[in-house]
Amino acid sequence: MASIGDQKLHIEHLPVEVELLSVNVRNLGQGSPENAMAVTDWIAALSQLGMFIAVALGVCVGYRQLHTWRSEHLSKRLSETAEHLLSKAINVKLAISSVRSAMEQVPVDAENSLDATIEIKSKRLMSYKEDFDRLRDLQVLHEALTGSSEVKEAVETLFDVRQEVYAALTTLSGWDLGINPKKEDKELHIKLRWQIYSTGGKYDELSPRVNAAIETLREKLLSEIRME
Repeated sequence: MASIGDQKLHIEHLPVEVELLSVNVRNLGQGSPENAMAVTDWIAALSQLGMFIAVALGVCVGYRQLHTWRSEHLSKRLSETAEHLLSKAINVKLAISSVRSAMEQVPVDAENSLDATIEIKSKRLMSYKEDFDRLRDLQVLHEALTGSSEVKEAVETLFDVRQEVYAALTTLSGWDLGINPKKEDKELHIKLRWQIYSTGGKYDELSPRVNAAIETLREKLLSEIRME
């Protein structure tokens, strides 16, 4: 048990301890606003950083989505263009074959069977003008999308054949060789007649060119149509 002297000493020191505690409390109170402000600043900084990261991620994701959409859109458009181009090219091949058909129903009362045949073929060739115009539009669009020179050359071959057939029909129209034609005139006349008829023989130079052009288009366009 503490003596009366010890108790008196403790009581005498008590005011000093209370004063020290008061000082510590005041110091803590003075430091709290600064600490609180520092914490607030850190929270604000982290919040801004988080917002920046979120915006950056959003921009990245949006850019990738836009890039993916553009790629898919371009692939789909190219596929559709290639499909229409190949389809129209095949139609043009059939049109050329129809014009160059070796079987024509010439009127019985026709004065000149060759002239009548030429007139029939010329009208038929003109009837396919829209098909050739559409083929040209598709070829230009495909070239703009891919820049493929092979597809362009194949389409140009079909137009070249049409022009050669048209030139042959125009030259033969009304051409009378006479009784004793010159050798070069006779040879040219025969050559032009081979151009307006599709026989599939060794003298038919146009059919292999058309077939080769269509084969090139199949090879180049089918992969685009299937988006491979």
